[in-house]
Amino acid sequence: MVLVAFGVLAVAGCGSGTTAAKKPPPPNATPSTTAPTTVPAPALRVGVVGPLTVKAPSAVVERGPLGRVAGNALVLVSAATVGPQELAAFAEAHPASRFALIGASTKGFRRPNLVGVRFREDQAALLAGSVAGLTARAASPNAPSVAWVGSREPALVRAFVRGVQSTAPGAVVLREWSRDAPLYCKEAAIAAIQGGALVVAAHDGLCAEGAANAAHEQGEAAVAVSSFELPGVAAGLIVKEALAGVHYGGEDLILGAASGAIGVGRLDPAIPPSVVVQAHIAAQQLAVGGGASG
Repeated sequence: MVLVAFGVLAVAGCGSGTTAAKKPPPPNATPSTTAPTTVPAPALRVGVVGPLTVKAPSAVVERGPLGRVAGNALVLVSAATVGPQELAAFAEAHPASRFALIGASTKGFRRPNLVGVRFREDQAALLAGSVAGLTARAASPNAPSVAWVGSREPALVRAFVRGVQSTAPGAVVLREWSRDAPLYCKEAAIAAIQGGALVVAAHDGLCAEGAANAAHEQGEAAVAVSSFELPGVAAGLIVKEALAGVHYGGEDLILGAASGAIGVGRLDPAIPPSVVVQAHIAAQQLAVGGGASG
């Protein structure tokens, strides 16, 4: 881990030669009440690229394309907008700036002023499974059934199944494997619903969108693992560290529930409000008690 201090180093000026003696103040002189002048430290300038919600009252935030904001002291980039190879090239071209890729690894493109920020996907899948189980149980207490749609991701699916079983013991978990493309995931979700699934789940991106479209057309609910990963929280943590004079580079940071970066994001409107409340409770318990293993 590389720690780099931000800020300005103040150097006190010193003269050479003999120091002149100070003259005593004249009799009956009125003492000066003027406070010494202080110069505030310059605000941290933060560039933001892509769909990131960044709350940083103590920083100056500039949004825009990477080419325009790359000269800021800190640049936060959504992995949904820019890939690691492109960002690494910008990091090389702007060595005085610090870059953070939110939501992806920088493996293979390490730079001393570039850090990747990843999420504990096993924890996000565990929460997604918990919410899927709660939703299915609310729809059918005696026969809850959910489905995983998309590519084969064994570790992620295992965490998802554990989440389902934690809130709906004995629930049926179907697997409808498909390519990670909207049409294929939609077809797989329709097949799962026809097979009895009351909730369909997918990892992220276009596959999750396709599965959700199918669920809504069939009157059912959908969950996405990515809905439990909070990029805005991760970005805020990077800004907070930078304001404290700390920067990470040449590595990946992996953030979990304990940091607040795994929690409840935007959920399907078809999920009952009572389940949403329980989802937040489950996220708090995960943050306190630790996470699932892969």
